[in-house]
Amino acid sequence: MSSCSDWRNIRLAALLLALLGCVVFTASVAGFNYRWHASNTDEDGSLHNSAFGGQSEKSAVHPGNPIADPMQAINSSESCTPRTVEAYPPDLFTLAQKQSGAILIHAFVSAWLFVALAIVCDNYFLASLEVVCEKLHLKPDVAGATFMAAGSSAPEMLASVIGVFIAQSDVGVSTIVGSAIFNDLMIVSLCGLAATSAVYLSWWPLFRDCGFYCISVAAMIAVIFDGIVNWYESVIQLALFALYIVVMAFNNRIDAAISKRYPRLGTGGAQRFYDQSRQQTDDSRRVMDDDELAETVAGQQQQQQIEVWTIETGGRPQVLAGSQDEEEPDVVLVNQGPESPFQPPVGLLRRVYWLIGLPWTTAFYLTIPDCRKPGIWRRLFVLTFLASVLWVSGLIYMLVWMVCAVGDAMGIPDTVMGLTLLSIGTCIPDALAGIFVTRSGLADMAIANSIASNVFDITACLGLPWFISTALLNPGSTVTISSSGLTYTAITLLVTIVFLLVATHANRMRVDKKLGFIFLFVYVAIVTAACLYETNVFGSFNPEPCPRQRL
Repeated sequence: MSSCSDWRNIRLAALLLALLGCVVFTASVAGFNYRWHASNTDEDGSLHNSAFGGQSEKSAVHPGNPIADPMQAINSSESCTPRTVEAYPPDLFTLAQKQSGAILIHAFVSAWLFVALAIVCDNYFLASLEVVCEKLHLKPDVAGATFMAAGSSAPEMLASVIGVFIAQSDVGVSTIVGSAIFNDLMIVSLCGLAATSAVYLSWWPLFRDCGFYCISVAAMIAVIFDGIVNWYESVIQLALFALYIVVMAFNNRIDAAISKRYPRLGTGGAQRFYDQSRQQTDDSRRVMDDDELAETVAGQQQQQQIEVWTIETGGRPQVLAGSQDEEEPDVVLVNQGPESPFQPPVGLLRRVYWLIGLPWTTAFYLTIPDCRKPGIWRRLFVLTFLASVLWVSGLIYMLVWMVCAVGDAMGIPDTVMGLTLLSIGTCIPDALAGIFVTRSGLADMAIANSIASNVFDITACLGLPWFISTALLNPGSTVTISSSGLTYTAITLLVTIVFLLVATHANRMRVDKKLGFIFLFVYVAIVTAACLYETNVFGSFNPEPCPRQRL
């Protein structure tokens, strides 16, 4: 069984790497077209022999030479896209050195930062938020829609903050939109491909989250359609998030009423109906042996326990003490501390991942109190939260810098990097968690978790930085959205939600490998179309990059 499981892990990892390769290749090809068009076309549409990056010879910045006409640069910046990388300190390498191969260092650092981000969010940040929810005595649904969603979406939130306050570009919006597309399609695809057998989704959680998600995306489209975000529009986004919390506060009552009247539509109803039908079929064909019977009973007990702290709104599955038979008192996982981070795991892929992240694991172990440990450590959850926020903020700052430096050297717009590498990298931990949960027979919760996180991304992660900028720091000011292509990508995102509902309904609320391959194909197609939007292949959506201020 272990060798078979390792092979499944290898195939899933290869599939994910192949997907990343396809997306990067598409972005690179589209970026080459964008770079060639920007560097060989004047404002009047005539071609010229310009320097790399969309500058003409008279306005290009050369080492030791200032801009020929400063007023011309200021005027051109009003109708161009700011370069995110120039909001950061000067790089150790020049543009020519990065184009000659030094950019590989930036790419390696970016991948290493993704690993660090996954470790600190999963082991420390989310753990501190779980203790916060426990201390505040929040309902699982409300906790999942607020603190747990904030924990899983912390990278997207900080990317949005960097895009609004530091880079003043569209990199934050593009990252959130790209993450939403990934969560809608790719996580569903991975759940279908990872499922050992067909699993069934519940109608009410899927309808609840997708319905509210449609409203949130429609509001976002209305906000960014004119390219300007006002303070009252950010208030609308935050009000939608508050309304979602209210709905989640009454979710148990609504779900119980639906399950009482329509048993198959409530949470877990479709899966229970399928299990009963399969059990009747199995009883008529064969008799299960003792091992299979034990696995079936254990799986049913595990599902009942995890429903106590549901993952469908962002919470982690936890086994509570005393929920199993008295013959198994060893299941007190909540009161036990975590395993040592310095103990090598079992399996080749896990060992490689552990070795790559070992420097980060050591740094976090020495600087962040681990509130997962019992005793005094658990009472230090506030310090765990603050230290985790500092680490995540620094990692996201460096990550956006490195990724945008890669895109800038290759001539790829920042929005394309946000839609692809940044969004995929920040969602990989959620994707892996979805795979593991699906193999436990809980794909329903994994998919609902991904969609609920998107609601937090669209409403809070965008609305909060916009509100702080337009209402608190600079009252009456606006936030500019440079790329009109993001509007069309957001419209495409709205279509994906409808497609998710229609496809799962047509598949009889079943997640299997067929549905997984369909969603995989649709994801690649939509991300490719979004990249082509941003590179002006379908029209002039994204303004050319502003003239370089440094090389």
